[in-house]
Amino acid sequence: MAPFLNLLTFWILPVYFEGALSRQAVFVDSPIYTKMGDSATLPCTYSTTPARGFTLEWRFAAPGSDAVQAERVLYFDGTLYQVTSWGGRMQLLHSPPTGGTASIRIVDIRPSDTGLYICEITNPSDWSGSGTGLINLTVLMPPSTPVCKLNGNPSVGQDITLTCKATQGLPQPIYTWTKEKLQRLLPASSMVQDQRTGTLFLQNLSSPFSGTYTCQASNELGQASCRVNVSVSYTSTAGVIAGAIMGTFLILLILGAVGVYFLWYRKKKSKNPQTGNEIREDDTAPAFYAPRQKHEDTSSQLLNHHTERHETSSLSSPKLSGFV
Repeated sequence: MAPFLNLLTFWILPVYFEGALSRQAVFVDSPIYTKMGDSATLPCTYSTTPARGFTLEWRFAAPGSDAVQAERVLYFDGTLYQVTSWGGRMQLLHSPPTGGTASIRIVDIRPSDTGLYICEITNPSDWSGSGTGLINLTVLMPPSTPVCKLNGNPSVGQDITLTCKATQGLPQPIYTWTKEKLQRLLPASSMVQDQRTGTLFLQNLSSPFSGTYTCQASNELGQASCRVNVSVSYTSTAGVIAGAIMGTFLILLILGAVGVYFLWYRKKKSKNPQTGNEIREDDTAPAFYAPRQKHEDTSSQLLNHHTERHETSSLSSPKLSGFV
């Protein structure tokens, strides 16, 4: 409440204009809280007498935005203007707002109506009665249906995190995790939950961790829940170990087969007889012929054959007579 009073004090400090007239703030009420779907009245009163040039303006700034960036939602200068995006949900309590009351009523309150509302009165003929007021409106609502998720690998010996989050809810929801059909008490050190963020951390999983987990989001206006199923399996660790063993066994089997084949091949090769140009000690040496003697014998045979043919020819030729 103290920050709000400081803000109120700031707005009622006199501000001198042209050294003669002071400008005072209009009525500023305390923060307003209302439930979603209800209606809310935002009060704004003033003490000046409207004259020519009198205007009323309501502006709205969503949470997280500056007041200087507030958007105009209602304006009166003798004629009433309203933005269409509100769908007629904003109404003046007194129309026209010329009797000292510029309050508005918002019906069918929605979560998007939460924010800062600025009421500004301008009366050029009476600057002391002109001013601005601020009102903070907060829309309260029960938690929306949260979303439950499982993050991690639910295998024996592993860790997983269950998350639960509601997109809407004011005041801020509190999250509570429970396990359905709890047949065996789980170790408290293996289950760590954060009621503010909605996380449940499960460590060193085992078979008893399997089951359905329920998350309940609640505040003063209501509650909502979601569920997630956890099924702890043995496939991850056992599969990795079995795969490693099988891989090692296959590699050793292949290396053994290659080694046996190599030894068999060496043994078979050593038993085969030697061929080619190799000379064994128990073989008979091949005969040796002198090339020159063979040439001479061949020449003699050719010469004798030629002599015999010549003699035969001489004996068989007839003698010719009568020639002088």
